[in-house]
Amino acid sequence: MANITEFQEWLDMVSVKTDEEVYNLYDSVTNFEQSGAFYTHKEVTNDGYQYFISAEGVLDKLFLDSDQTKFDFIEYLAQNYTDAEEGDVQKWYNLKKEVGRVD
Repeated sequence: MANITEFQEWLDMVSVKTDEEVYNLYDSVTNFEQSGAFYTHKEVTNDGYQYFISAEGVLDKLFLDSDQTKFDFIEYLAQNYTDAEEGDVQKWYNLKKEVGRVD
């Protein structure tokens, strides 16, 4: 079991494909809890927090070493896995649900 720091490398391992999976990952990272197949654990450090994100069926975890890295990951997820305006994944997902287009 390793801690991965490269966003895309880890995302390829966990194979995020559907809008629901993208949202569950976003929700887990944002709220530090389990959402769908994802679980985020945060630890306190002298400089702030570190985050460990795990996915069911994958031994390796995504390691985010700071709050800034966490925000960078959320932005990366929004830009590469959604068509969210201004990177607002919550708004994007709510709109998808309203029009019945969550896959």
